[in-house]
Amino acid sequence: MCAICGLVHWDETPVRPEVVKAMRDVMANRGPDHAGLWMGEGVGLGHRRLKIIDLSTQANQPMSNENGTLWVVYNGEIYNFPELTRELQAAGHRFVSHSDTEVILHGYEEWGEGVVERLDGMFAFGLWDATRRRLLLARDRFGKKPLYFTVQGRRLAFASDIKAFRENPDLTLNINPAAIDCYLHHLGTTQEQCIYREVQKVRPAHYGVFTAEGCRWVRYWVPPFGQKQALREPEWLERMEATLRRAVRRRLVSDVPLGAFLSGGVDSSLVVALMSQVSGGPVRTFSVGFREEDYSELRYARMVAARYGTAHEEILLQPDVLGILPALVWEYGEPFGDSSAIPCFYVAQAARRSVTVALTGDGGDEMFGGYDIARAAWAAWWYERLLPRPARSVLDKGLLARENVRHIRWLRKLGTVAIHANSEPAIRHSLSMAFGPREKALLYRETFRQMLDGSPALEVFERWEKELAALHPIDRHLFMTLVTRLPNDYLVKVDVASMMVALELRSPFLDTAMAELAGAMDPLCKVRHGRRKYLLKKLAARHLPHEVIYRRKQGFALPLEHWLRREWAPWLRRWLPGGHLVGTGWFDASAIHQLIEEHASGKADHTHRLWALIWLELWWQMFVERTLKPTDRLDIGA
Repeated sequence: MCAICGLVHWDETPVRPEVVKAMRDVMANRGPDHAGLWMGEGVGLGHRRLKIIDLSTQANQPMSNENGTLWVVYNGEIYNFPELTRELQAAGHRFVSHSDTEVILHGYEEWGEGVVERLDGMFAFGLWDATRRRLLLARDRFGKKPLYFTVQGRRLAFASDIKAFRENPDLTLNINPAAIDCYLHHLGTTQEQCIYREVQKVRPAHYGVFTAEGCRWVRYWVPPFGQKQALREPEWLERMEATLRRAVRRRLVSDVPLGAFLSGGVDSSLVVALMSQVSGGPVRTFSVGFREEDYSELRYARMVAARYGTAHEEILLQPDVLGILPALVWEYGEPFGDSSAIPCFYVAQAARRSVTVALTGDGGDEMFGGYDIARAAWAAWWYERLLPRPARSVLDKGLLARENVRHIRWLRKLGTVAIHANSEPAIRHSLSMAFGPREKALLYRETFRQMLDGSPALEVFERWEKELAALHPIDRHLFMTLVTRLPNDYLVKVDVASMMVALELRSPFLDTAMAELAGAMDPLCKVRHGRRKYLLKKLAARHLPHEVIYRRKQGFALPLEHWLRREWAPWLRRWLPGGHLVGTGWFDASAIHQLIEEHASGKADHTHRLWALIWLELWWQMFVERTLKPTDRLDIGA
């Protein structure tokens, strides 16, 4: 794992090395083991290294080919690099290191841009071709590793962290209101909208070729949900086990100690089970929990740890964790409203004391239908099949009207199904939104509304829906989750939280072969009879206790609902309605006050909305007003 950055000037002005160094070193936590720099004609590349494979200096970056015509800075792990190395050696290429970085250089010499499609792993890289004076920027299939860029005039800058651009005095950075609208909807900015107008993200499964004349983009992979295979259940189970076991084995290659996050859920528990079997020795496992038992899965993690004899460590979080928030706001760089970033950071911090690499269960829910909305998609499929459209219309306008479903639990569930069956794509795929149109209408003042062009938070769904019309509703949901929620939220969370402490995370469920297997499955193998992850849980039953598998899903979130209602409520009343966001004239103070009071009284659950506003207020103080430092600690008792 590493951090990368670079500058390319096609206007023939020199690149200043001190600027590249400043961009590089603001990301030092991502790569504490080595700082590298290369300067060429109108080009500068910077690299911070975290040593994982080939700990020698020969694997340092920026790295070049034999004659210095190609230079690369790369962040990630290529799991098939041994196979690619052998193939390239057979073609006559000579390797001087044992690192996966060198595969990119020789692969580009052999296959050109086609090298990107051959890489199986998590990666983001910039490759400078001095002969053609062009830059190749590429990102892995799921967007596990971040890569930002900005083109301003005839100059380009790229980096692993958006904060790096703030270190370049030649760049213009203006706040993007559309990104704030997206953030309040999704609890994170999207691949299409960065917090600065001038900055973009290289999208997952894309690469771009930049020259003085412009840029050409290629989408080299799409989640493969179209081609189905008709296999019986036992055959699917055997293929799932073999594919996941292989994915785990490939992620155990390391020259430094490794372990695993063990939440107590099905996915991470299954990864730990297979790690224990493949490695042949005790696995180091790490879990986080809370005093509030409704949110804590520690007892299930202990069952798995006991079964496989892992070296297990637990972290118990208390309400005072809010103090770490300024440091997190700084590291994320953009507004990020997923509260599980906090437990993710603390478990990463604990793990880093004894390992440098950890495996996770990320991707299991997205591949195999683990979220409630996947079950809603299954139910909506039946709802559409069993009820003719006129009958559905009567239900939608009468019994399932919004004022009814808000107060009656079983009607609320049926209402969710009806929305999934009948709504526009943008609404159907955003049922878990924090601020919907109604809430935004109360929060936004006219000044902010006028800055928005349409509904940027919903446009991404409408764009993808056109490509997915032929898919089963369950597959449509899973595809949409893979291309929106996964790269915009979950992968951002684990990447930033882990790289704060220079810990590399690897996700066997996000193996390319696992994605292709999941895409080939009948969607009813994933959600059947209302049961999520139907076949994956059957596979897990071979390795895990029944109590771990068949229980209510808890997730990896803080008990914020209770903390915001009790311990944090007085501080919230004093601090948030009078903050900088209200001072901009963009947001309405009375709407924020109403959210706080309705939540505190138990009248409504505004957990996600309040947390989104807390993070956004802190982000504004830190990056716009510059009145908050990463080293400051919030004192909620003050």
